[in-house]
Amino acid sequence: MARTLILVRHGKAEKPRLGLADADRALVPGAADALEATYKTTFSLLRGTDSAELWVSPALRARQTAAQVSRALVRSGVKLEATRELSCLLEQDEEAFQTLLEQTPEDACIVAVGHIPFMEDELTELTGIDLSFSPGSVAAARLTGSPRHAASSGELLWFVRGPKVE
Repeated sequence: MARTLILVRHGKAEKPRLGLADADRALVPGAADALEATYKTTFSLLRGTDSAELWVSPALRARQTAAQVSRALVRSGVKLEATRELSCLLEQDEEAFQTLLEQTPEDACIVAVGHIPFMEDELTELTGIDLSFSPGSVAAARLTGSPRHAASSGELLWFVRGPKVE
């Protein structure tokens, strides 16, 4: 048995500005449409996956991205078992994230929507592969051992760069 972990960086977000909390930054105009178009193909790569759980950072831009991921999963025939908003994804708390991952069934499919550098760092930690996540990028990995010791047993299945948005 192996867990499937899908790491998603949120789509292109508005720039930080005075008076706007980081967690309240939204996707830029056009980003949601670009994600929807890209994710139709991206999440079709999960053919054969019956169900998934969606883990989402509480930041607005991540929640907006997760809405596009959710639609794409359903279109691809993947049943969405649950959606969980997790502060560890915003706080980039690797220990908490890996503890939650370890608590999932060994045949689970988890789709996590978060931020950089966390998504990049997790992929490297779990597979030994270092990739740069542009906004909206998605990586899938198969984890055959404990997430805490997966660098030797994690395998990158695929990686799709996010869409270009002006």
